[in-house]
Amino acid sequence: MIDSEIPVCLCQIPANLQRSQMYESIASYVRNIPKEQQIEDAAYEKRLAVCSECEALVNGLTCRYCGCFVLARARKRSQSCPMPGGDLWNSTE
Repeated sequence: MIDSEIPVCLCQIPANLQRSQMYESIASYVRNIPKEQQIEDAAYEKRLAVCSECEALVNGLTCRYCGCFVLARARKRSQSCPMPGGDLWNSTE
């Protein structure tokens, strides 16, 4: 899959923001996820560490497989790693 074929994140953050605004928007989105839907801080950090080493991370922000901003997807308890062939987060939780 080439970068132009990356799916679009469904979290309603415009993809055309400047990088600083993008991080601000993602941080705001993450802060507003209801606490009961958030994964614990330690598990969140482990998920982000896995993503930061993943070959599917695009521009340090999005996942090539689902199009999500990893900072947002990794925070949600209900989400899993979309890597085809296996959830890479399973080994961290």
